Amino acid sequence: MRPERILIVSLDNLGDLIFASALVPPIKKRFPNTVVTVWCKAYTAELGPLLPGVDNVVASDPFWDRAPGHRKGALGPFTRVALSLRKERFDVALLAAAPWRTAAAVAALGIPMRIGLLRPRNQRFLTHPLPAEDRTRPVLEEASRLLQPLGIEAATLRYRLDATRLVRRREDLAERLGNTPLVALHAFASKRNRCVNPAAWIMVAETLEARGYKPMWVGSSAELTELRQIVGTRSSWLYADSTLGGSLIDVAAALSLARLFVGHDSGPMHIASALGVPTVGIFAPGEPSRTFPQGVGSFRVLFRESPHGVTPEAILVEVDALFSSPLVQANPAHWAK
Repeated sequence: MRPERILIVSLDNLGDLIFASALVPPIKKRFPNTVVTVWCKAYTAELGPLLPGVDNVVASDPFWDRAPGHRKGALGPFTRVALSLRKERFDVALLAAAPWRTAAAVAALGIPMRIGLLRPRNQRFLTHPLPAEDRTRPVLEEASRLLQPLGIEAATLRYRLDATRLVRRREDLAERLGNTPLVALHAFASKRNRCVNPAAWIMVAETLEARGYKPMWVGSSAELTELRQIVGTRSSWLYADSTLGGSLIDVAAALSLARLFVGHDSGPMHIASALGVPTVGIFAPGEPSRTFPQGVGSFRVLFRESPHGVTPEAILVEVDALFSSPLVQANPAHWAK
């Protein structure tokens, strides 16, 4: 089998798209002439040019789901995009995540080979349903099973973003931001009950600044506005929404310049890891054995059952350990508890 066109479907959030992108390099290695298209949410599509091996990116927001900080997608625009994809006559669709509505939408495209992991009510829409995801295992280890029906036995997958495509933005930002080493901080999680107290983050930022780093806070405009109200005036601290303009591609460029990333399990954490930035991921609690940083950068993981158990001292211990004892693969025995 030599498919001419493959559709990677990732109608989920930012981190999910980065995980899904790891499927493309082994596909291109096996089928170098295959055209690979990624179908994703609109807000994540900005990263499309950074996804290695991806030829086309098509964006639409599913009408049954909402992106963070956005409304649900609308039926009309979603249907128009789906109809345009149907005309492409893809040979294969790989569903990075296959909830039944996504699987049904892909089935409506008329793609003859549709591969996905089993979920409730999705089997009828897949031609190659695979055993359900084991949520105790790393995301990319489970995702690699999607390649097996194509005859691809991938080695350990790692996600990566291509920073060479950010050269002009990096140069511009480097000139504006100066020579002080950047530390990127992301104090927000997808759920508020997983967020570490802002006071702890402020102490971490102050300590790292005293060590010679320039703190750069990343997050949505609403999150960063809230943070500024708590922090007060700190002229030496940078905020992604005001310093960078808030675009996702500019945030990626700034993250690629950072010497260190510290933040919650989130899309920005996975962007940093995909760009090779040394990363401390905070899980409070989350699923560290499943969604730890799986990019090309070194990392450490700080795990607690509750954000109340995460202290500035514990975060800084992991920062120090990142440079003395970095992790390059999953080992839950090493998660700091």
